[in-house]
Amino acid sequence: MADSPGEQEARALESAENALAAYGLALAEATSATLSSWVQSCVATRMAEWTGVAGLSPEVAAAAAAAGREAATELGAELLALLAQDLKDQRTTPLALLRQAVRYPTAVLASAGVPEVQRDPFSERQFPADVYDLSPATFADVSQDLAEPGLLWGAAKAYVVLQRREREPKPAVAAFVPDLMDRSRFNVPGRQVTFVSAPSALAESGAALWLVDLSRPGVISSVAADAVP
Repeated sequence: MADSPGEQEARALESAENALAAYGLALAEATSATLSSWVQSCVATRMAEWTGVAGLSPEVAAAAAAAGREAATELGAELLALLAQDLKDQRTTPLALLRQAVRYPTAVLASAGVPEVQRDPFSERQFPADVYDLSPATFADVSQDLAEPGLLWGAAKAYVVLQRREREPKPAVAAFVPDLMDRSRFNVPGRQVTFVSAPSALAESGAALWLVDLSRPGVISSVAADAVP
């Protein structure tokens, strides 16, 4: 026996959610693998800009390597935990979490005495703690190896969100349209419209959306009064 449309939709959504979970795991693993190199690169870049000399001293290089390992371990675990949650429970995004990694190279640079860089007002407002202007705008700014995993995860997330929204119950609609000829114009795809005999009945219907014929006397004042708790 063939599956019903509802069963087919449920299976398609389950498949999409499984794919999203797999893409999330791939993104978390790729991030953990690249963070250490990114931290060390940030330190080397800002140090060279300050000193005019390429390369790091043994002490700074060791501190940058340790900070990179710490970032990979800590943020990698945080990202994995975030992406393991259901979308509705995620309070931040992978990219926003990844931007928190600036604290690792920042600590190394500050300890080495590197002065803060001049930033534009937008960056200062958005990332006040990023005094060395290191926040990545995209996954690719951390590593090109994150560009594809980030894109795949983002596309999968958008698809799951869309599929979930399509399966959500549509809000009920109530309409006050006395003219029977006009009622045919009030067609809301995918939703059943309940026509009421008086504006006061709109609130009583419990519908989330009201449609009214504003040309009728007293409609505006009646609807406004009922709409205010």
